[in-house]
Amino acid sequence: MSGPTPETRRTVLGRDGWKCAICGREIDWRWSGYSIHHRLKRSQGHGYKGLHQAGNLLPLCGSGSDGCHGWVHDQAGEAAYQLGYLVHPWQNPTATPVYYPRHGWQQLDDDGRRQPAQPPEGMPDYIPDIHHLKGS
Repeated sequence: MSGPTPETRRTVLGRDGWKCAICGREIDWRWSGYSIHHRLKRSQGHGYKGLHQAGNLLPLCGSGSDGCHGWVHDQAGEAAYQLGYLVHPWQNPTATPVYYPRHGWQQLDDDGRRQPAQPPEGMPDYIPDIHHLKGS
């Protein structure tokens, strides 16, 4: 299965300061306990040209079963969609803001940039504890 290019991986890591987008844990060449997470799941992104582009990717600690990556897939439930860590197949990841606990709501683009964004309808500007968001 194909994935992001090494250049795109470096761009995503650089955009987020070589830290997990959720908990802020440092990611460096000595620690391989991280993954590049697809907001639009690989299994649902057939035909989406931006599947492996920076606007659809987040660096998260852990794998799909542990760390923040595991939380997104196994424990967050609807909160993962509300926070933009996952997007539905009918959504465009670059048009769907994502919540960074350290930076607030951000819009990601495929060039590897992020900029402040308005929260989605019904979501607050600041969320003190994402792990206890209603609906999760």
